[in-house]
Amino acid sequence: MKNTTSILLGLLALILMVVIPCPELGAMVFKPETGSMWDPTILWHDGQYYAYMMYDTEGDDAFCLLATSPDGVHWQDQGKIISEHDRTDGASFFKCFVVKAGDRFIMDHGVGHFEGKHQLPQDTMRFFQSKDLRHWEYITSTHPDDRWYRQDRWDHMYMLPKAEGHPEAGYWGYVVAVPKEGMDLPAMMESKDGLKWDVLPPAKTEWGDVTPRNHFEYGGCERIGGKYYLLGGASGYNGHKGYATYTLIGDGPRGPFHPDAEAYRLCGNTGEHLTWLASWVRAKDELLIANYSLLQHGQPGPCMLPLRKPIIDQAGHLRLGWWKGNEALKAGRLQPRQQNFELDGAGKPNGGELRYLVDSFDLDQGIIMEGRITAHALTKGDPAAARPVAGFVFEEKPGQAMSVQLGVGPAKDRETHIGRLTTGTDGGMVFSSEDVTGRNCATVTGLDDGREHTFRLLCRWELIELYIDDLLMQTYTHEKGSGRVGFLVGNAKADFSNVSVWAMSLTKLKQDRSIPINLAHP
Repeated sequence: MKNTTSILLGLLALILMVVIPCPELGAMVFKPETGSMWDPTILWHDGQYYAYMMYDTEGDDAFCLLATSPDGVHWQDQGKIISEHDRTDGASFFKCFVVKAGDRFIMDHGVGHFEGKHQLPQDTMRFFQSKDLRHWEYITSTHPDDRWYRQDRWDHMYMLPKAEGHPEAGYWGYVVAVPKEGMDLPAMMESKDGLKWDVLPPAKTEWGDVTPRNHFEYGGCERIGGKYYLLGGASGYNGHKGYATYTLIGDGPRGPFHPDAEAYRLCGNTGEHLTWLASWVRAKDELLIANYSLLQHGQPGPCMLPLRKPIIDQAGHLRLGWWKGNEALKAGRLQPRQQNFELDGAGKPNGGELRYLVDSFDLDQGIIMEGRITAHALTKGDPAAARPVAGFVFEEKPGQAMSVQLGVGPAKDRETHIGRLTTGTDGGMVFSSEDVTGRNCATVTGLDDGREHTFRLLCRWELIELYIDDLLMQTYTHEKGSGRVGFLVGNAKADFSNVSVWAMSLTKLKQDRSIPINLAHP
């Protein structure tokens, strides 16, 4: 899409003193100060959230790292709690899951063995037990049962109580493994006590018109409304170049499962290995979903993203929503001079208009922006016209920005594109799409023509995360730039109203320093 005429009006530096802590390194809600984390598994117990994750420090990935949080937002690194170096057959520590089993907790995790730089078949799963979620005792290791599974992967396993609140009923286990025949999944085990597990044949899968796979990485299976929602992650699958998480739904704990084709891609993107496996979280009195992101532009290692609320719509599709606990991310309100304004592409060359509202903010600290948006397509039903869009821009450097362009129109036709927007000295703008969210995605595809929507936009370091009507649109990355955030329309006009901005709080509040944030206004 080509847009012209950038309206960048006079900027007034509004210095606001905000009581915040010195932020942690990294983006969004947590990453360790040193080393790299992967694949967080989170649960709540006795007033606290516990996050267990693979941990690599100085090229040594043999560890499990623990972080804790009182609210699921402000995390504290508790250090290494398990080391594969403690074993004679030690190797890499891969993703784990934890379940409460009676008076104890059970952890399982995958193991990676290497010969030099070459990884051997990932065919070992270890089990540990704990009474306090901090000190873990090794129980046993298991391997694929060659009656049903190949000897090339036997990784982490999600453990689901067969009857909630009744540990004596036993547990189902959903295993990352590869079946010897067919395309049925997932691999499964069962246990009476969570300590000793029996291998089962894979569950049944009915693929319909969806391209089948013989295994996924699993983010778990949970019961909601009498159905079983299985999260499966994969890269280079179903027409998507990058890594994404997909939803399969079962009528029972052993299936048959079927891909939720209409809302199959739960999260992730089509072009980059950016957001990774989403996993179920047993939180305080509710289920949540955790996800994490691999940073692209200069920041080492992945980071945890804000927890999401699973939303089951009237048709039974699983979608990701804003979790009310994330309100704790707001540290202090930053009131822009202009809360209400209109952008109108009518009469502009190529029908586009752009305006920066936030002139700069501390990228280490981050901001949350909220408001309302009502967009109208200028050329409805004209197939020759450019796509009507409204959305956001994030300046990377003069003349270059990352842009989220929400399609405006009927849900069945629209798409949202994310990509780079370049502006010329003549004011002309050229957009190059990198990511597409449209049909068969559970995330938001755009805006209804003429309907008022709400938006929530989180920005920290190079990450942006957008919610429309409290449903996740996308998490994406951009080159760390000036901190300028703006709004745009293309072949459309849009009213933006009730715009509010908050500084982001990544640790519990302390009166130790203040951050200036400049809000642009006409």
